[in-house]
Amino acid sequence: MNREKESIRSLEPYVTNPTICSVKLDANEGDKDLYRDLLKKLGESDITLNYYPDDLYSELKKEINNYVGYEPKNITVGNGSSELLDLCVKTFVDKDETILSLDPTFSMYSIYAQVFSAKYIGAKAEEDFKLDVDSIIKDIKESNPKLVILCNPNNPTGSVLTKEEVRKIVKSTDALIALDEAYMEFGDESLIDEVMDYDNLLIVKTVSKAFSLAGIRMGYIVANEDIITSIEKVRAPYNLNSLSTYIATEALRQKERMFDYVKKIKEEREKIYKALVDLGVKAYKSSANFVFFKSDIENLQKKLVDKDVLIRKFSGKLDGYYRVSIGTKEQNEKFLEAFKEVM
Repeated sequence: MNREKESIRSLEPYVTNPTICSVKLDANEGDKDLYRDLLKKLGESDITLNYYPDDLYSELKKEINNYVGYEPKNITVGNGSSELLDLCVKTFVDKDETILSLDPTFSMYSIYAQVFSAKYIGAKAEEDFKLDVDSIIKDIKESNPKLVILCNPNNPTGSVLTKEEVRKIVKSTDALIALDEAYMEFGDESLIDEVMDYDNLLIVKTVSKAFSLAGIRMGYIVANEDIITSIEKVRAPYNLNSLSTYIATEALRQKERMFDYVKKIKEEREKIYKALVDLGVKAYKSSANFVFFKSDIENLQKKLVDKDVLIRKFSGKLDGYYRVSIGTKEQNEKFLEAFKEVM
């Protein structure tokens, strides 16, 4: 007997690559040493494991306020941006209503839509994966979505909409715009300072990328009080555990480390991009912590794995495309060395 709800029967479980390589550049993770000392500080803290966390997340929201400049009433937190975007769909989209996003983009958006029996439309990128704001607005007007999710900078392509382009999109519609800025610290086009200027905009942030804390799964939404109140209606209590809360709070208190790290990643990103282009590879300018490229090398991912380097391989409409995360200088050099050897 199939007990699954009908909407998910065609889905497959999200499976990550189990391959283990010493140079792991497939998942856009950061430097393991950036906040490693916080593990020791956590062990010396007075955190109790028998009590639930503070469900107001007061200290964490205080540090988020110090970072982005908004009061707790304008913030909700969760287990990474993935849970938060799932909450947005739960909160604002009914069955048969439409969610619009980009194509290609982060694959989970379409899954969130399918789980809740919503329609999903991908606004196709232009040639070379450039984002045409007028084309996006045209698709919005034609499809009348309830929710628009924009990954900016976009994953997996690395392309970015400028502040003015995002403003134009937000002003063009009454639909709720969820701006996923998971990679924006690397992109310099954040609209976070203007989020309260619009009643149909929310911004999703995370510590997974720029703060190199993917392992603690902490993200947050910034929006006007009405939007936050609606999301709070469906957010599970105590959805962020005490350990993650502590680490995220301390990292935000020491955000200068992140700023220095982001500067280095941007420098290394340009080196990787230029090196690939110089090798005759079709690589795309990126505003994130990765470089997206196309290669005709047969079994490229496997050949690199044989050299102890793991990158992301795409399939389907993106067959032949790859994404390499920007790692440490040493990791990036090993990737380029291995890439040259398999050409």
